[in-house]
Amino acid sequence: MATTDIDPRLAEWIEVLTTSRWAAMVLDGENRVVWVSHELQGFIGEHDPERLGVGRHIAAALLSEAWLRTITPESAIELFNDVLPLLIDTVPGGAAALAETLEPPFRSLLTSVIARPQPDVFTGRFDYKEGDLDPYEVRYLFTRLRDANGAPVGAIALTYLGLRPTLVSLLARGDEAMYERMAHLVEPGRRQAAILFADLQDSGDLSRRLPTPRYFDLIRTLSTRFDHSVAAHNGVVGKHAGDGMTAFFIALSDAHAGAAACGALRTARDLQRWTDELTEHFGSALPFRLRVNIALHWGSNLYMGQVVPGGRLDVTALGDEVNECARMQESTRDGAIAVSKTFAELLPPDDAARLGVDLGSVLYEPLAKLPGVSEKAVRDAGTLAVARL
Repeated sequence: MATTDIDPRLAEWIEVLTTSRWAAMVLDGENRVVWVSHELQGFIGEHDPERLGVGRHIAAALLSEAWLRTITPESAIELFNDVLPLLIDTVPGGAAALAETLEPPFRSLLTSVIARPQPDVFTGRFDYKEGDLDPYEVRYLFTRLRDANGAPVGAIALTYLGLRPTLVSLLARGDEAMYERMAHLVEPGRRQAAILFADLQDSGDLSRRLPTPRYFDLIRTLSTRFDHSVAAHNGVVGKHAGDGMTAFFIALSDAHAGAAACGALRTARDLQRWTDELTEHFGSALPFRLRVNIALHWGSNLYMGQVVPGGRLDVTALGDEVNECARMQESTRDGAIAVSKTFAELLPPDDAARLGVDLGSVLYEPLAKLPGVSEKAVRDAGTLAVARL
């Protein structure tokens, strides 16, 4: 997003910043906003050029509602006192002239600001906020661009998370496409999705009999492979609790329901295969073969969204079907996959056949009739029609 008439020298920088996907803006020689990157637009939550202040002085843009709503009041005061004097140094007519272009609440404030010489490079920070979520630190770098004769051509402002690179690298190890899907869940709402619950059978016995480092390595390997499979099949990982795993495969419309169900079933098959591979890998170190019990169900009206505790990012879903899927998984043994009738009948027959499921020969029975089913499962989902694959 940019003004129509851009200095070719700035256009070169814009191309570089676009390719490298920086959350950035480019200013002209008089500190007017000429371009705001797509990444920064998404960060701010605004895509309208006029509301972003394209074509206006950067001070006027940053004092608009579109920008101020994304920072805490304390950060706004800090930026007003520390940064604004540097930015108005290049305004023809000074702060008084700029004040005439602002909304009334800021006019009187700006006339009291004393301009200071703008350095070629300066950095700072602010606390970014989004809705009701806790704010977090964002840092910025402002650098002026000059031509061969030293005359100002424009400036670049870059923003980046206020985290050490060693911490950012932990996030970078995840799957970018899945993070994008998780980002769409920042606003909780109703969605339809395939639900997957999985749990390592007899994990308590296994944890007691294996050395703790060996057991930890096993769980970490299994969880990592599960997360990769969920990402590869267009799902989002839910909460990990010990050796328990959950995932959701969202259908954007009824037409995508079959693909979402297939993604869940493919992940379940991957998990079965990897469990066998891990059994062979650990060999005699294991007291018995590994078995992961899996349940697949369909939620037609789940309430889904992000849960952001202090130390991690989780996606969760609420709905009767989530509880039913948990009961299905608890009632499954010996590495089987339990599928609800609702879920199975969403699978396209050809895709199901390639995944080893003959939909025409699947027989269902109430969950309450499965051997070893708990009283809780009977109470919560006893009449649910299920089949074991």
